[in-house]
Amino acid sequence: MADLKHGFKINPDKCQGRMHCMRTCPTRAIRVKNGKAHLISELCIDCGSCLPACPTGAISATTVPFTELDRFKFKVAVASPALFAQFLMNVTPDQVGRALRELGFDAVWEYSIDIELVDRAIADCVKRWPGPFPLISNSCPVIVRLVQVAYPSMVEQLIPVEAPREIAGREIKRRFSRELGIKPEEIAVIYITPCQAKTISIVQPAEDAQSYLDGAVGISEIYNAVLHKIRKPASGEPSQKSAPGLGEFFHWGAPEGEFPNMAREHYLPIMGLTDVMNVFDDLEKGKIRNIEFLEAHACQGGCIGGNLTVENLYAARTKSLQLISSMSKRSPQFVKEVERRYAVEDLSLRGPLKPRIIEGEVIDLFERVRRRKRTEELMKALPLLNCGLCGAPRCRNHAEDVAGGRSQVGDCVFLSRERIETLRSIYKK
Repeated sequence: MADLKHGFKINPDKCQGRMHCMRTCPTRAIRVKNGKAHLISELCIDCGSCLPACPTGAISATTVPFTELDRFKFKVAVASPALFAQFLMNVTPDQVGRALRELGFDAVWEYSIDIELVDRAIADCVKRWPGPFPLISNSCPVIVRLVQVAYPSMVEQLIPVEAPREIAGREIKRRFSRELGIKPEEIAVIYITPCQAKTISIVQPAEDAQSYLDGAVGISEIYNAVLHKIRKPASGEPSQKSAPGLGEFFHWGAPEGEFPNMAREHYLPIMGLTDVMNVFDDLEKGKIRNIEFLEAHACQGGCIGGNLTVENLYAARTKSLQLISSMSKRSPQFVKEVERRYAVEDLSLRGPLKPRIIEGEVIDLFERVRRRKRTEELMKALPLLNCGLCGAPRCRNHAEDVAGGRSQVGDCVFLSRERIETLRSIYKK
């Protein structure tokens, strides 16, 4: 199996083995052994549910330290629409862009045109798609990984169109390389991200291609510095005007924003990982029909509710709506540039999305059958209380771990009195 990377890390020195992360993980990817949390890498979808659940701060997101960007000759910020919704109503996108440039970025790329290109590509893909429906948006990396891990039969329904941030990264390197006469690899394209999942989609894209982006900086990491710059009087630098069509840009960061022009009866937006999984379960059972496009976000509120944002979700939603209503609409120049680029650019994914290989699937058929039988035998002996004291989230997970040689039967406190004494020694104050 490939060496999977993830957008967070567990600090064993801070971990006290309280099991909050294990219980909140939607794909049962965490175990707690000897008082420390451990990750089953191939089951992790980088949803970040474990980050706020950890009471000791042992789990933290991994992004690019700003100091690492000094090795590039030219640095461009590609800011998520969610960034602009983090500030007060009187803070304009121009002010945020100026602050980013004062922090060290040479340019700030407003990718409303890239979003329009992707919207058109999605519309064309839906029209030509032979089925099965619905097509599922792939802009949220958590949703892509969730399908790869937990719903592999639906992988082919993930829409084969690049995310706007990737289209923007490609255009940035191409344009500034031509205008400045420097190599594309000397240009840093950094995404200002609302969640750690988009970081890992840059480091290790799900389609096994190389990202056009060079890294990500979390909104929470850069927020205070941006706010400080905004509060300072503007320098003599001329204001960078908002691009025409920026209203479409802010639509993308809000709920129901990826495909706003589709007929309501064929379009289903869902948010929150629990609700997404419930809908996916119904899709597998054939309960949901006549939906052509499904916009799914792991976070409540979409990207403005990401775990690396700082503003209250509802306040950010209000600011986002205000930005959408106040921005200029498409100009003739905007439409012309979209038409020009759409005619010549390939907006499809650069590689196929495939189900993720899970450890139990790479063994031979005989071993798989043996493990399944052993799991069912163990289930008859277990209390089925899902207490988690064995270090697995559920009794079935413990039985599967024992069958696969990752745990001992006696890790269940109901089958071994010694386990209780062991836990007492581990968690003794």
